[in-house]
Amino acid sequence: MFQKKDLLRLMTYSLAFFCVVMFSQITWSGEWAFDFEDAKQADQWKVANGTWKIQKGAYSEISAAEKAAHVLFGEDDWADYTVEAKIRIDANSWTGLVFRAISEYEYYVIYQEPTPGVSAFFQHHGNEWGKRARPQPNKTAIKIKKKIEVGEWYHLKVVVEGNDLKWFVNDQLQAETKLKPVGDLDVYKKGKVGIWAWETKASFDDFKVYGPDIEGQAVEPQNKLSVTWGKLKRFY
Repeated sequence: MFQKKDLLRLMTYSLAFFCVVMFSQITWSGEWAFDFEDAKQADQWKVANGTWKIQKGAYSEISAAEKAAHVLFGEDDWADYTVEAKIRIDANSWTGLVFRAISEYEYYVIYQEPTPGVSAFFQHHGNEWGKRARPQPNKTAIKIKKKIEVGEWYHLKVVVEGNDLKWFVNDQLQAETKLKPVGDLDVYKKGKVGIWAWETKASFDDFKVYGPDIEGQAVEPQNKLSVTWGKLKRFY
């Protein structure tokens, strides 16, 4: 006979199932993530300059021969977002993240230098790989206890909302500023994201970009649902 406690349990399961479905959709909407375990992930990126290869679970610039070697991802109409990745300098000094790229030559980049230990902010423009301007603050001393060293992984995150920009190394705020015109250059208001190196061998892993106007990638919520469902059944 169907008892009150059975009805309560059914209602609990139904509500939990509905919440998990909604949460799965909300959580994963507006995010792209790459772990670079599959070489086919490179097909979703556009190589602008340099020699890039997915190897050993990372997307790497392997030549160290080019100024502003970079690959781009995303849509031209992306405006406000967070872009982050694990980065390792494999040889030389300069590697970081691209944001608001309106072309292969026109974009912002933030990168770290192991010596003397600074983060750098540039606006690339024109039609040459090395042509760039210096927004402020152009260079700031790294504010983390552990030094940026060749061969070591660190985490870089850039957050851009409207004209507000801030960036983090290993989750510690490095600088924040307002995007402003530099000389005759206008502010880039929208654009793709990317990874970048300057005459440097470098590797990138666990790349993410997410924001309110980004359509996220396809996910597999069923696995999350089955795990959560199993936990609920054990709990009740």
